[in-house]
Parts: sequence; structure tokens; C-alpha cells
Amino acid sequence: MPPDSRPDPLDPTVFDRALAGDPDAFARIYRDHHQAVYRFARSMTGNPVAAEDITQEVFVVLFADLARYDPERASFTTYLYGIVRNLSRDRLRRERRFLALDELSPWSARMAYVHDPSDALEDAEVAARVRAAFLRLPVRYREVMALCDLHGLSYAEAAAVTQLSTAAVRSRLHRGRQLLRQRLARFAEREAGRSRGDRLGLRLLKKPAT
Repeated sequence: MPPDSRPDPLDPTVFDRALAGDPDAFARIYRDHHQAVYRFARSMTGNPVAAEDITQEVFVVLFADLARYDPERASFTTYLYGIVRNLSRDRLRRERRFLALDELSPWSARMAYVHDPSDALEDAEVAARVRAAFLRLPVRYREVMALCDLHGLSYAEAAAVTQLSTAAVRSRLHRGRQLLRQRLARFAEREAGRSRGDRLGLRLLKKPAT
């Protein structure tokens, strides 16, 4: 799980000021939370342009009806992720297309710390394989994996966002991770087969002509 993936909790005084219509409070909420909103929207859609659109729409919806948020029922982050999830699912249903492969994923975070170019190339290839496999998972598995593995939500928080039971979140996480491992294993097997074929081809090329 990447460090510092979650925004700071909402300051109650900032929330009260926003409810009273203070534009500076609105700006503070946007500044503190828009990156997390964008990351989750991009995790869901796989498209940076769509994620930007959804991010703007999330805050329009939020500020238009801020009084609906009840701190006694859920954390502000959970409430916000719920809006992102609903808008992202609406977008995916409208577009009915699969995800692009440039999605920001937790597995690519370590790339920022790679110094050796050869290591970076290898890591980039591995990250691309994992992203491709992740983005081909059904959305019901991808969303809980993004919430828990990428954004660090607890099972209970993810359940509140997705309106599932905690047991269902656990089940979908387990199944999603299992499917991801299976897809990566199949990919590794195909790559190993190609590698064996390449080695055989090299040996045949090196054999003297008769």
C-alpha cells in the first residue's frame, strides 16, 4: 500500500464554514481532497481525461448539497469516495468501453525510487503487466482493490463506500486478488514459452550448415 495515499481528515471548523457558504472553506476542502478524488476516479476509469471530468463533477455535487453529509454516519473521506464511485460507474456505463492502460496503480509507485536504468526498464515492464491485468478485472473487484490496496481504506470503510457488507468486501478482495494472480501467472507462462522458443531458435541458427 503506498504511503500517504489518504487525505487528512476534514477539519470540523472548515466543514462548518463551508456549510455557511464560506468560499475559502470550499477552496480548502478542494485543495485537501482533490488529489485523492482524482486518483480513485482514474483507478476506476483508467482515463486521465475522464478522471479530471469526474473530479470536477464530484466537487460540484459535493458543494451543491454539502448538508447531506452526516459525520455521525461516515467519515468525510468515505462519503467522498462514495460520490466518486457512483459518478465513475455512471461514466463507465455511458461509455461502455474498457479501460486505458495508463491507470495510476499502487504497483507503479516504487518506480519513483529506481535509479539504475536497467532496473527501471524491468520495473516498468512488470508494472505494465500488472496494470494490464488489473484493468481487465471486472469493476466489482477492481473498485474494492483500488479502495483497500491503493487508497488504504479498511474493510468497513470500503463497505460503506460500495454499500456492501464487510464480508462481501473481503470476498471480492480475495477473488480479485486471486484473479489477478491467475492472470499474471498465465502471462508469465506465455513469456516463459516465448523465451524457450527464442533460445531454441538461437541454437538452430548457431548450428553449422550441412
